[in-house]
Amino acid sequence: MIVEFKTYFCDGWWGAHATEHSIYTQGKTVGDLIDNILEATELHFEEEIEKGELITIITTPKSSAETTSDMPVIKFEYKVDIAAKTASC
Repeated sequence: MIVEFKTYFCDGWWGAHATEHSIYTQGKTVGDLIDNILEATELHFEEEIEKGELITIITTPKSSAETTSDMPVIKFEYKVDIAAKTASC
């Protein structure tokens, strides 16, 4: 399953929302945002991940038509796969 997030910068915070799911999160830095996207997605799809479904997260910046003048020039794209975690002994 692919989960796409649109990212943006507003009032000093990075934010993201999944385009086809009710997942919204934010972070003070891009690193914080990525961590929060991973955590929110894992929680939202907990049952699917436990069943072994692979979740691919893709982030893309909002289009320039959707941005405001307070957005920084930096834009990032990020892709990660979340797979079921196995318990270790």
